[in-house]
Amino acid sequence: MKTTERQIALIGFLQAQNCTTIPAAWRHPEARHDVTNVGFYQDIAKILERGLFDLGFFDDRLAMPDMYGGDHRHTVEHGIRCVKLDAVTVLTTMGMATQKLGLGATYSTTYFPPFHVARVFSTLDHMTGGRAAWNVVTSVNDNEARNMGLPQAPAHDVRYDRADEFMEVVHGHWDTWEADAVVADRTTGVYAQGNKVHRLDHTGDHYSSRGPFTVPRTPQGHPVIIQAGQSGRGIEFAARWGELLFMSNPNLSRASENYAQVKAAVEAAGRDPSQVKIANLTFPVVGRTMSEAEDRRAAYDLLPNLIDDLSLLSEGLNFDFSEK
Repeated sequence: MKTTERQIALIGFLQAQNCTTIPAAWRHPEARHDVTNVGFYQDIAKILERGLFDLGFFDDRLAMPDMYGGDHRHTVEHGIRCVKLDAVTVLTTMGMATQKLGLGATYSTTYFPPFHVARVFSTLDHMTGGRAAWNVVTSVNDNEARNMGLPQAPAHDVRYDRADEFMEVVHGHWDTWEADAVVADRTTGVYAQGNKVHRLDHTGDHYSSRGPFTVPRTPQGHPVIIQAGQSGRGIEFAARWGELLFMSNPNLSRASENYAQVKAAVEAAGRDPSQVKIANLTFPVVGRTMSEAEDRRAAYDLLPNLIDDLSLLSEGLNFDFSEK
């Protein structure tokens, strides 16, 4: 019987914060607390590269969880993701400690100008030799909006409508330097060919951005685009722009259903579905035996308390669960 070889892609879902994706992980007796130290993240990067991971990327929020009760004190006292570092800066240090590991960070289209985001990730791609990725989010939480000068987050579809144009601007800037624009010819004194660097001159419903862009074309052409939209509008956005789609499905049947739906949406958007990878969120707990792994999982399950769970539920659903 002929068999078909399939290659798995391994992606590490990371946090530049005081705990892992398990918010009470900092209470574990073996947890490291040097989370504001460069060595902490470089050690993670080396482990991922040694384990043949393709990519490590950082989730991010632009606010400390304080939806529950409208107060941040419980967040600080219980260590509920109260520390959030800038992921791109962290990734730069991880790139210095690795050779092949892909490096991705979350950046919001709602609260940053597109020119800025385009430049940040182009620079990261150059500094890491073509290993950068951008996880595109539109940001749902009202407390993020308040940190950025707005009373609340814009409506769901409004965020995605703006994000579509945002991506047009970012990709537009990334494409304004032709691949062979830089010649650095000492004899003629020409650094780059002026007719191969273009202005964008974008004016749209939500953004205007002139250019010229200030970063030459990157080793990849442009950083990899990660997206995690799973609503109807989110899938439409992901199908148009995403190259690595990050999904969370509770079981195999749901994962298969979503896989088919998203691949069909990619094809409907005029793109090649085979060029879009889909990764499903899993939380593996590893041990030398099943019993050891189960014991480790049980130890983590004992760490959270009620306020941890209610605070993060409030944050995830943008609703204060302290209200009766």
